[in-house]
Amino acid sequence: MLTPRGASKLFAKFTHMRNTTLSRHWEFFSAEIYRSDSGNIKIARASQSAATIRDLAGVLRPDGVIAWGSVVSPKSLRAEIGGNQPMVFIDSEWDTQDDPARRSGNVKSDPASIAQIASRALLLPQRCEDFAFVPFPGNHPWSIARGKAFANAIDLAGKRLHRFDWPAGSAGPADSGETLGRWIGALPRPCGIFAANDSVAEQVLGACSRTGISVPNDIAVVGADNFTHVCESTSPTLSSIEMDVAAECDAAVELMGKLFQRRSGGSPPELLVPAKQLVQRASSRFIHDRRVAAALEFIRLNACNEGFSPRDVVREMGVSRALAFPLFHHATGRTILDEIHAVRLNRARELLATGMPQDAVGAACGYASHDDFRRVFRKRIGTTARKWALQHR
Repeated sequence: MLTPRGASKLFAKFTHMRNTTLSRHWEFFSAEIYRSDSGNIKIARASQSAATIRDLAGVLRPDGVIAWGSVVSPKSLRAEIGGNQPMVFIDSEWDTQDDPARRSGNVKSDPASIAQIASRALLLPQRCEDFAFVPFPGNHPWSIARGKAFANAIDLAGKRLHRFDWPAGSAGPADSGETLGRWIGALPRPCGIFAANDSVAEQVLGACSRTGISVPNDIAVVGADNFTHVCESTSPTLSSIEMDVAAECDAAVELMGKLFQRRSGGSPPELLVPAKQLVQRASSRFIHDRRVAAALEFIRLNACNEGFSPRDVVREMGVSRALAFPLFHHATGRTILDEIHAVRLNRARELLATGMPQDAVGAACGYASHDDFRRVFRKRIGTTARKWALQHR
C-alpha cells in the first residue's frame, strides 16, 4: 500500500524527473511505472511497446501505474501488467470505463481554460469580429472539447465563429492542405484562428504562407501544447498555450492516492488541470509598426546570447537610436532593455525550475556575471533566484 510518506517520496521523485527530463520530452514517453516497496520508489520509463510495459511490470511488480499519453488503453495495459493495481492516465483519449478492474482515473488539461487563454490572446490585439477554429482531423475527444469550449468563449464575446471541417479520410493535419488554404483565404479579415494543437497550427501557418496571407496582420494564429520543436521552427514563430505539466504531475499523484483508498466500482475519477499560460510569439503579436514587430521577434530569439544589448535591436530596426527607442516604447509600453530582461528572466525561471545551478542559469540567459543575474532577478521578480528556485522545483 502506498502510505502518505510513500506518496510524498513518489511525488518528490516524480517532480525531480519532470523537472530534469519530462518537461522537455514528455510527449515521447508512453508510460511511467512506479513501485512502493517499504518507502523505496522505483521508476522506469516504458517505450510505446506494450511488450516493454509488460516486461517492466514483471520486473518491478508495481503497486500503481501512471501512463502518460494515449498509446495504451486501460484494458490493454491491464492485460499486460495483470493484477488490480490503480492506474492513472494523463492526457489520454481512452475512456477508463474500459478498465476491467475499474480502478483507473484520468488527469486531463481543462479545455475551458485552454479556450479562455486562446480567446483572450486573439480578442485583445486584433479587435476583430471574426474568429475560427481548426480541429485535429478525426473524432478526437480532446480536439472536440477544445473546439466546443472555444466556440462558447467566442459566443460569450458576441463575435462570429467559423469552423473548418477536414475532408473525409484526412489522416493528419498535413493532409488536405489545399482545402485548408482555400478555406482560410475565404475568411473575413482580420481574423483570429485557434488551432486544436501545434501540428494543426503549423499547417494553418503554411497555408497562409502559400496563399500570401499576412500573419498576424490579416490572420492571427494560436496553437496549443507549446511543443517548442514545432513553435520555434515555423515562420512566423507560433504562439501556443503551454499546459501545466507540474500541476498535472501533482494531480496524478493526488488521484493515485484516491485510487489506493478504493477497491473497485463506481465512476472513474477525473481531474481537470487548467492550462498554464500563453507563450506569445510572432503569430499573434499584433504590432502595427512592422519595425517594432521585427524587433520583438529579434529580441525573443537572441536576448539570451552573450553580449546582446539594445544596440543590436536598434541596428535590426534599421532606424536611428533617437527614433528606435520612442517607436518601441509607444508600440509596446516597454523599453527595449525591459523587453530583453523579460525574455531573459522568463528563460531563467524555466531553467531554475529544472534544478540548474544559479551561476549556470545566469550565463545561459546572457548575463555577464552571476552578480548581474542575481541583482536583476531580485529587482524585477521581487525575490532572490535561490528562493524562487526552492519554491518552484
